[in-house]
Amino acid sequence: MREWIGRSVLIMAVMIVLGPISAHDVAADSQGSQTVTLDIDGMTCGVCVKEVKAALAKLSGVSAVEITVGKKWLFLSNYADARAVVTFDPGQTRAEVLIKAVESASTALSAYKARVLKE
Repeated sequence: MREWIGRSVLIMAVMIVLGPISAHDVAADSQGSQTVTLDIDGMTCGVCVKEVKAALAKLSGVSAVEITVGKKWLFLSNYADARAVVTFDPGQTRAEVLIKAVESASTALSAYKARVLKE
């Protein structure tokens, strides 16, 4: 019984020191991966989505890329509201590298700008 109480006190002390931890934080730490959401400006069409997704997916350490665009009216896409959710190994790449990859995928017709919305 004493051992159980001791462990409970230790766990509570760690929780107080570390603060609240979300399930996402625990999953990210246990798998060694991190997920960031990038806001991307300059996308104008579906080809832009493919170019940006390919640029992010080819980076070392990137395990998943999901790009979403907003909806304009009923069936038209709003590429001005584009976001990329990228899961990567922070030991192999960083958010700054992801941003550079998006911006380097720019073409003469579409200049992309990216920024981190949340990590």
